[in-house]
Amino acid sequence: MSILQAILLGLPQGALYGLMGLGLSLIFGTTGVMNFAQGNSGMLGVFFAWSVLAWTKSLPLAIAAGIAAGALLGVGTDRILMKKVKGLTHGGMLIVTLGLLMAYEGLALIVWGTEPLLFPDLVTLPPLIWTLPPSVNPDGIPLIVAGSDLFILALALVISLLFAAFFKFTKIGLALKARSQDEVGARVVGISVGAVDSLAWGSGVAICVVLGTLVAPKTMVTPGMLTTLQLYGFTAAVFGGFSSLFGAVVGGVILGVLEKLASLGLDALFAATHAANVNSADFQLSVILIVIIATLAIRPTGIFASRFKGKV
Repeated sequence: MSILQAILLGLPQGALYGLMGLGLSLIFGTTGVMNFAQGNSGMLGVFFAWSVLAWTKSLPLAIAAGIAAGALLGVGTDRILMKKVKGLTHGGMLIVTLGLLMAYEGLALIVWGTEPLLFPDLVTLPPLIWTLPPSVNPDGIPLIVAGSDLFILALALVISLLFAAFFKFTKIGLALKARSQDEVGARVVGISVGAVDSLAWGSGVAICVVLGTLVAPKTMVTPGMLTTLQLYGFTAAVFGGFSSLFGAVVGGVILGVLEKLASLGLDALFAATHAANVNSADFQLSVILIVIIATLAIRPTGIFASRFKGKV
């Protein structure tokens, strides 16, 4: 696999990481809560979408229902639980969301069982194949990108731009931004902090459901389908900056490319050292953890986040 092919494979994979990081950053940046149940919240929305699809045979209706269910789950989590434990320390809130993670996984096992469920592709697009000149691609092997991967990349870009416009040009977006910067100040100017928090939770989980519907055709619908992606999304948010939604998405894309390039380099290293029985994929998580450690050591706020928060 050439470097160019590795980059093309890493871009859509990184877009998935960025979408997960976007949802995590939206909730954390607004409410200050790190939602470790984010992946399983989205997983429940995907399971609900699968059930609606089984009943109605309509994929658009099923996806819309799943996203709506995810948004309601996020709002309900905030209003029923998180507001009750708001005075806890960050460690206490962490334990609460970890408890939700296990509760949601148990609920999925009880309701839908342990058998993986099939979920159809959102779109069916032909792959794109490029044949580059030898000066650019010495290997002479055509570059191939799956049509579904391009759709994932485009969708992540569209969602990111929509949220950027939402925060910049709408009163609700400005209210979310103000709440994230100063809760007391937001209350003073008449912003309903409770409503803003619920909106952040609902939107964050809804984004995760969208991510889950993109992943489900490849991994099938299972209780643990988004657990690993949540770790990668957390890394993308740390890398890009939790206070920057744009940074979380771009950080995820960069992370996906770095992961593929690292895998390519490890394959070459193992081949050179005649370690044929070693699989570079086993070291991908290590690469992610190294990125977290290096980012926190060099720039704890992330590469795109401001070191200090200003005022709206």
